[in-house]
Amino acid sequence: MKSNLLPTGMSPNDVAKKLGLSVQSVYKYIQDGSIKAKAVPYGDERTIYVISETAYEEAAGLLKPSESQRPKRFEYYHPSRDIILFQKFHSSKVPEARVKRNKDNEWGFYLANIQKWLPFEKGIREYQLKPVYPIHQSTFEHKGYVELDIPKDAIVFYPFVDYLYETWGMENIRLREQDQTIQLFIRAGERPLTIKGFFVDDILPFLIKGDIYNEEGHLILRSSYRELPIDLLESITELAEQEGISMSKWVEQKLSSILK
Repeated sequence: MKSNLLPTGMSPNDVAKKLGLSVQSVYKYIQDGSIKAKAVPYGDERTIYVISETAYEEAAGLLKPSESQRPKRFEYYHPSRDIILFQKFHSSKVPEARVKRNKDNEWGFYLANIQKWLPFEKGIREYQLKPVYPIHQSTFEHKGYVELDIPKDAIVFYPFVDYLYETWGMENIRLREQDQTIQLFIRAGERPLTIKGFFVDDILPFLIKGDIYNEEGHLILRSSYRELPIDLLESITELAEQEGISMSKWVEQKLSSILK
């Protein structure tokens, strides 16, 4: 008689949650050898994969995004539900709900007024939550990025991100949630600043790279690399991401090697 006891180790689902990946991606990485897993017979016909702690640590070093890499879309966007982290929802029952993931990396809503997290389906079904604004705009011409690092408890964060989602669109934003702060990479460009709730001066303390200013009712974001040709910017961005470093670090390294 075959035992139905689960073998010890981590499942692909466990690894997906820890690395912030989809389960489908984990299976793909198992198949191509990026994640070492043991195939174990389970039951009469099933085979399951078990990942040891050592194998997980190796995979995490290879696949988990480093702080210097620009965020990938799966980190902040759920395509089948068309929701993005911190997006604002509401209903007649709930004045404000924010899209958030829980400690198990499950998508849902956080209701600040009662300090409660809800699974996504429950929020839609029982609380009739609906998005406050659309989150899609056309992709800007690539002129580099402006980078910010905003504390999670900063009063300006939610008004600013609401404006960005609605006016800039998620196509022009990359976001990474960290322990204490939120990293934002925003495509350089300009849009009308018609939504109230924040001032440019409120954002400037959190600016890491680039320029932000208000000119005649328009919010203008300029990259530190705006003087470079667009095709060169795109090439540098791709090369930097391949090496797992920031664009500025890549340029610094190349220039240093030339000047030596």
